[in-house]
Amino acid sequence: MATEPVAKKTEESPVPPFDATRGLEAFTPKEVLRFDAGGRSAVLLGEIDGKDALVALDQKAAHADADALLGALPALALTLTNHSGAEYSYYDAAAGDGGGARFSAEVIWPASGRQVQRKRPADLVGFEEDAACYAAKVAPFAAAQAGRCGWIDAVCSLEKERERNLVDAPAFVVNVDTKWGTHGAFDSDRATWKGAPWTRDLYLLAIAKDANLRSIRDLAGTAGAALVRDMRDALRAAAADVYGVPREKVRVFFHYHPQFYRLHAHCATLQHVNPGVECDRAHLATTVASNIDLCPDYYQKATLTYKLRVGEALHTALHIAA
Repeated sequence: MATEPVAKKTEESPVPPFDATRGLEAFTPKEVLRFDAGGRSAVLLGEIDGKDALVALDQKAAHADADALLGALPALALTLTNHSGAEYSYYDAAAGDGGGARFSAEVIWPASGRQVQRKRPADLVGFEEDAACYAAKVAPFAAAQAGRCGWIDAVCSLEKERERNLVDAPAFVVNVDTKWGTHGAFDSDRATWKGAPWTRDLYLLAIAKDANLRSIRDLAGTAGAALVRDMRDALRAAAADVYGVPREKVRVFFHYHPQFYRLHAHCATLQHVNPGVECDRAHLATTVASNIDLCPDYYQKATLTYKLRVGEALHTALHIAA
């Protein structure tokens, strides 16, 4: 059987789309495919000379090294964006020399030894905490740490962060997490928040009012499962009703160990990925409630695995070799 010759594919010689004579004005954007990390990483779809083109942008560090950053620090102009009412303050920091450097700045003052330790680079170790270990070593540690969290009562009573409050339920409050740095002005009309572009960074927090509830280890029985579901449902409702982010677009989870020892649940979009959603720290709210349904004292019996920073207080309290 005779076969027809295969036509050879011809391609134009590739040339750079932009050069000294033509810049980004030749790119006609059609769609933003990705807009991540507050705009520090983005992918755009458009056309150049009538053909589809992709432009991926990743923001480079404003300073080449640590010495350059230290040298530029005094020139940064600060604009306060939020103060937690405790030691946490948040600022927009921009270069006053017009160089374009811009940061979101978190300032902790006065900073505790634990807070300093958490910011240092550190080796990590995995640890399996069984019920006996929790009772003997971790529960006393958590109780001591919880005693230093008096500011939480001020948040739960709406004495602090009232402007961030979305829900004031009998057993908990739902607030905008201070880590949500792109949130719009809190004194603006809340109706304008729904569907705003910055809702992609949604981050909410539900905090239990009962000081005896320090972590998921203290959840038990019908009341414990009900509280988890109530917190989950309130977070989902706030995400949908206030911000227009539907329930199927968010995850609700607890941290173990938590950053502070008062039971609290996080709510973030599925696209929001940070170390706090890793499997060795995050516990999905629905799973937590289901575990308690299956075994009322599940979290008093379970072995929970997590990572620790070598040298931090809990690592030391557990007497783990470095």
